[in-house]
Amino acid sequence: MKKIIASLLILSLSACGWHLRGSTSGSDKLAMTQPLNLTIESSDNHSQLVNSLRQALPGYKITEVEKNTAQTLVLNIGSETLDKRTAGVGSDALTSAYEIILRAPFSISSAGNLITPKDTAASITRTYNYNVNNANSAAQEEELVLREMRRELAQTILRRVKNLAAKQSTTPASSTQTAQ
Repeated sequence: MKKIIASLLILSLSACGWHLRGSTSGSDKLAMTQPLNLTIESSDNHSQLVNSLRQALPGYKITEVEKNTAQTLVLNIGSETLDKRTAGVGSDALTSAYEIILRAPFSISSAGNLITPKDTAASITRTYNYNVNNANSAAQEEELVLREMRRELAQTILRRVKNLAAKQSTTPASSTQTAQ
């Protein structure tokens, strides 16, 4: 009986669209099948966000190249901004939670043509608890949350790159077929 109930719960979870973070859907799998060349440009090539982007490239089958060619997409990353605000106040009128918003403007171009609008940005928002009595561990927790946010921000940007690359590769092929 327990096995039947467990099976039904698992089936109902998959039926409602729930999935583990980081797992890909069918559309993501299609977009990730072909390798892609990418040049990353940034004012700070050694920032934590750019390093997170470079670490995530193999998972998306993206190769970073130094030279711009006609088949290469150029990802220009702007300076990331971090906004921190109070999200909760305890009974002692001290901050008990903070909300962090990490934003990074970016643009994607191909062969000198801008693909994304100029005001394109990716952002991630997280909230974490803050303990005034243990400020050292709260600072470490904030660093951990920021590191995870940068990793997720990099993944968000790379998903957009892959989706745009997939659209770019299907658009010219369909327009040349209709022209013939």
